[in-house]
Amino acid sequence: MMPLMETIRAYLGWCPAEGQIHRQMQPGPGMRGDAPHDGRRRVGGISMKIDFIVKEELWRSIGAVYWIAFIAIGLLIMNDYLPIPISYAFPLALIPTVTHFLFMVWYRRKENLVDPNPASILRHAFGSRRQRGERTEQRRALVEKAVDAVLIVAILLIYLSASLTYAISQVFWFPVLIIVGILLARIVFTDGGVQRVTVARSFVFYLIVAGILLLRYVVLGYPVAPLLQAIALIGIVSFPILYIWERRRAPEGTD
Repeated sequence: MMPLMETIRAYLGWCPAEGQIHRQMQPGPGMRGDAPHDGRRRVGGISMKIDFIVKEELWRSIGAVYWIAFIAIGLLIMNDYLPIPISYAFPLALIPTVTHFLFMVWYRRKENLVDPNPASILRHAFGSRRQRGERTEQRRALVEKAVDAVLIVAILLIYLSASLTYAISQVFWFPVLIIVGILLARIVFTDGGVQRVTVARSFVFYLIVAGILLLRYVVLGYPVAPLLQAIALIGIVSFPILYIWERRRAPEGTD
């Protein structure tokens, strides 16, 4: 029980910036000796000071976020998007409220944001992306690759499903293959906006494309043996050429 209480006290009272300000404003000799009214509360019989970020976000969550969430959930229930009684809107509104409170307290503490203005917090959130340099660029590149991968999977699933269900013309496979090839090339050959074509990356691209072609043939019931022969022939012919080309580019420093 005590570790839990200590954790709650540490969470509610944590604020290094406010602690520094409070220490700087401590009354010295010759100043009034009255105890300052600094928002102290007694929790479990122990005097503690609640962090100003917690207080600000608590009031924001209770006064605005909860009622916005309550109205939104109520409208969904009244329009039959949520088949539950309207009374459930009261407890359900607590979910986004508590989520908002915990996230905002965590983010403002992590970024040391004293200004509670939502516009300032949003400006900092978007502006901090540009200030984090290479780590942010790598994170953004990973997100873009993940989005491209999801698009590839979605396009293939839609195409295969439509081919099996509606027996669509196979001429649609060519634009699908082109779109998938472009997205896959962005994933494999692009790093941070810079194209890097190497034998290793080309081999990965080759294997993934071969797997996609084999998947299509297997799902649609086409004979696989001729396709395997064509894939092997393309690999045998193209990769020695790619290897020689890369070896010639290496001394020029354009790897």
